[in-house]
Amino acid sequence: MCIFCTTLFAQHTIEVKHKYYTLEYDTTLKSPLISWYVQTTAHASSPTKIDRSTVAAFHQDPLIAPKYQVATNAEYKNNGSYDKGHLSPYTAFGFELEAAKESMFYTNTAPQFSFFNEHPWERLEQYVLKTLAPKYDSMYVYTGCLYGSTKMNDVPVPDYYWKVVVYDMTTEYYLGKNEVTTHTDFDYLKTDANTLKHTILQYYPKLVLRF
Repeated sequence: MCIFCTTLFAQHTIEVKHKYYTLEYDTTLKSPLISWYVQTTAHASSPTKIDRSTVAAFHQDPLIAPKYQVATNAEYKNNGSYDKGHLSPYTAFGFELEAAKESMFYTNTAPQFSFFNEHPWERLEQYVLKTLAPKYDSMYVYTGCLYGSTKMNDVPVPDYYWKVVVYDMTTEYYLGKNEVTTHTDFDYLKTDANTLKHTILQYYPKLVLRF
């Protein structure tokens, strides 16, 4: 089930299917647009929890040509304001080593202001994993970036991050400006379908949204 149709999205958008998540990637921006996965109860409750410190550092995606990948450790080294912000989060993939390694591709990340990433956004990810996942099996979790003109060296910096969670005939919508914030919880990120759709289409007017 996909609530996005990228056929008319952008001329240089490609779909990349990893084992545990699917990526919509813009080869002109050299950045991810959407990353989505199915969050299962079994994965969320798995007794196996791969320690991130035992997994290889961020690395290039073997399914995308290197010439379309610009994010590296060097790009982030002198930019202390930004974290390597996951789209599909590592914590959702710690149930298996292959899944954990897949989540660490640079193509599954974009620059995210540190406090925003480590507080409200991280709490939103934990809400999906620890509150919803134990109750609702096979949730569809979509995360996307909306890019303006800001760059971190050669890496585009999103203006916004958004998330859509679909489960049990329910859909939740979240939208957050990628900026320095004092918010520590994720409640302020909640939005509605019309607001999210309007914002996304301002950036990508040819994207077909099925919500």
